[in-house]
Amino acid sequence: MSIAVLLPLTAFAIFSLRHEVKLDWTGAPWVALLPILAVGAIPSADTVGGIRAWIRGAWVPTLVTLVLIYGAGLHYLVLGLPGVGYGKHIELVPVGWRELSRQIEKTASGFRNDTGVDPLIVGMDRYAIASELAFYGFSSTKSPVETSSAHLFGGIGLMFALWSPAKLQEGRTLLLVAWDPHDLSDEYVESHAERLGPIEDDVLQRDGQVVRHYYHRFAYNYRSIPAGEMQ
Repeated sequence: MSIAVLLPLTAFAIFSLRHEVKLDWTGAPWVALLPILAVGAIPSADTVGGIRAWIRGAWVPTLVTLVLIYGAGLHYLVLGLPGVGYGKHIELVPVGWRELSRQIEKTASGFRNDTGVDPLIVGMDRYAIASELAFYGFSSTKSPVETSSAHLFGGIGLMFALWSPAKLQEGRTLLLVAWDPHDLSDEYVESHAERLGPIEDDVLQRDGQVVRHYYHRFAYNYRSIPAGEMQ
């Protein structure tokens, strides 16, 4: 078990000297550590002293503290806390995604009914908007929701760059969704479309409480090569 924990963590530790490492990447080693933690938490008839005795005695207050913290955190996500609003970067936690998906699908459906054109929904960030809209859109409509990401406009889209290559979206109408209106209005966005619709300011609410604003606009006749680079 020690080898299963220490070897992967060593690799991540070395990699972290020159690169950013996300905590969730190390999930597998911590799972391997759980049996060792369980043994350390169980009271033993063996007489121990020093740091081992202190660690064993700290388990009860640690578990009580974690239950309170997680209980409050989950209550905040599910029902909210009185007098506590949602932060500026609420996109980082799972609050309001289902409602956002419903509202965006309503916007896309309205456009589809008016024009007969099915727009490609594009989250103007790396992957969060596109992934969440696809997940919650499927759970509500029971049919695949096609989404893509900011790589269509020269940004980073991670796996979306492989799932929906820019060249395959030529000539399509895109429904752009962003948390910041500036992500929908820079020159690079304009250079990838024949024309752009107005930026719409929308409000995301939950149980009558404003979570945050988000923005959308339509981009018509998408081109994978910016206008200034076309020959």
